[in-house]
Amino acid sequence: MRILLISWEYPPFVVGGMGKHVAELLPALAAIAKTQENLYIDVLTTRSAGGATVEQVSDQVTIYRTDIPPIDPSDLFNSVVEGNRTLETRARRLAEVHSYDAIHVHDWLTARAGITLKHEWKTPLLVTIHATERGRHQSHLPNVMSHQINQLEWEVCYEAWHIIVCSGYMSGELRGYFNIPLDKISVIPNGIDPLPLQSCAPEEVKRLRNRYAPHGERLLFFVGRITPEKGLQVLLRAMPLIASRHANTRLLIAGKNSEQMKPLVEELKLGRRVEILGFVSDQQRNCLYATVDAAIFPSLYEPFGIVALEAMAAGCSVIASDVGGLSEVVHHRINGLTVMANNPPSIAWAVDQIFNEPTQAEQWRTQARNEVVTLYDWGKIAVRTVELYRTVHYDRLNTAW
Repeated sequence: MRILLISWEYPPFVVGGMGKHVAELLPALAAIAKTQENLYIDVLTTRSAGGATVEQVSDQVTIYRTDIPPIDPSDLFNSVVEGNRTLETRARRLAEVHSYDAIHVHDWLTARAGITLKHEWKTPLLVTIHATERGRHQSHLPNVMSHQINQLEWEVCYEAWHIIVCSGYMSGELRGYFNIPLDKISVIPNGIDPLPLQSCAPEEVKRLRNRYAPHGERLLFFVGRITPEKGLQVLLRAMPLIASRHANTRLLIAGKNSEQMKPLVEELKLGRRVEILGFVSDQQRNCLYATVDAAIFPSLYEPFGIVALEAMAAGCSVIASDVGGLSEVVHHRINGLTVMANNPPSIAWAVDQIFNEPTQAEQWRTQARNEVVTLYDWGKIAVRTVELYRTVHYDRLNTAW
């Protein structure tokens, strides 16, 4: 069985959760392939951030990177579709050497290539939907490009033999938006490798405490993309309430382009209570998790919530909005605290609980670490993914095209 996995992102080109998902799933798939002589996986991706055009992960898993035309941000949809044509051309060359038993694409970004190759090769198509355009805009489609993306999301779901989502919430979203039958969807969660998240040296934690909390301040932390659906604006509006109850509290903000939040920080007169760090590396993020008193994820929309898992794996107290996939990861007063979305007083209340109940907070952190290991192991997730590949392969052999 040979699978062609097509992803717009793969290291060194990783923009968001989709690229991270593929990058971390692949080694686990490679480990399974070593034990199953008849399983081969070819990953076809863009070469948007460089990298070798061919990279051998193992004897049975290979990465193929392809240069695509430059993306025009003002015409993102059509630029991506044009890039898909380049991916299709490379895929056809690969198929001259090996035929494929299934095609697996991720999100709308590689949907057009997947659909085209499915019909050319008469090969089953699988798609992992990480998020939807409607979901990102709270059920609305604000412009022409959003309508185009939404239409392509519907089309790839229609064309797919089977759909993978990372949470029950996303399964419901696809059924509601696109009328997808329940038996066409499998929920396979994101995974996490906890070891890198627990690797910060004690002396680095001490250095960070001295830098950001020189007078014993309590530290809160936000990390993520700076987009409205991530809810940072809500957390900032909670800070005056938090400061009125816990004067010695600071918020650290990490994320590319986080400087754009400075006008709101100034409007709220938060001054040195907020420090904007900008982009941080994974290792810097991990050490910040080990340093702060709590991480807060105030999302308005979140298909899964990998950031919460990362904080939990690092042993950090977590406060998260009770929305989407976050509510399936963070369970209120069991492994963290959930708050009402778009509600600054609810966030301030949760910070009170973390600061005023340290023993309880430690119990939540312990439970969170246990769940990370038992429920979100990449090895188990890879097994379920390969089982689905084999099911689709078996169904195809017994179905007339």
